[in-house]
Amino acid sequence: MGEGLRVPGPGPEGRGEAVLFDLDGTLVDSFALIAASFAHAVREVLGRDPTEAELYHRWGAPLRARAEAVAPGRAAELARAYERYYDAHQDQVAVFPGVPEMLQALREHEVRLGVVTSKRRHRAVRTLEAVGLADLFDCVVAEEDAIRPKPAPDPVRGALRALGVSPQGAWMVGDAPFDVLAARSAGVRSVAALWGTREREELLALGPDYVATEPSEVVAAVLG
Repeated sequence: MGEGLRVPGPGPEGRGEAVLFDLDGTLVDSFALIAASFAHAVREVLGRDPTEAELYHRWGAPLRARAEAVAPGRAAELARAYERYYDAHQDQVAVFPGVPEMLQALREHEVRLGVVTSKRRHRAVRTLEAVGLADLFDCVVAEEDAIRPKPAPDPVRGALRALGVSPQGAWMVGDAPFDVLAARSAGVRSVAALWGTREREELLALGPDYVATEPSEVVAAVLG
């Protein structure tokens, strides 16, 4: 193991019944494509290069929210340009090493699995199908499934309802501060996934319940 978990074992609540995962930066390595897609969209719609702040502002937020922050009044146009580029280059997205094995190990122990993402549903499902992970999940909660996106608790609560699991029996694994905040708001234990994060310091500063440097550490935490 690398840095391992902040607290060994599953804690006083016992073994987890369900694990919820963020998608981008947690299950799949899509950082470069997301950045390239957003940069392309800004150039196409606004005729200029994005600033670094615009490119990485509100990482993990829904696309429309990020687009509106950069191009007020033209968010829909920018989002369409982003989606065209992303879809044309989706073969650049890859699963992080160790993720399939992590998911298989959890399923073998009858742990229910869900995805909680700020992506639109059709794009999230297409991504999961493209990398061969779709059949491993019991539910997918996407942007349109919750009134408020992460960091609000709504998407996490929606996944808990879909899986029939209480907050005390669930974990949320993610690479972004929004994931830790959403988990905390919903009363779910949070795991900071450091293997794909671009916001390590911000993530750790929030004090997640557990820290995992590789996917196998998630299995160790959940199963005890």
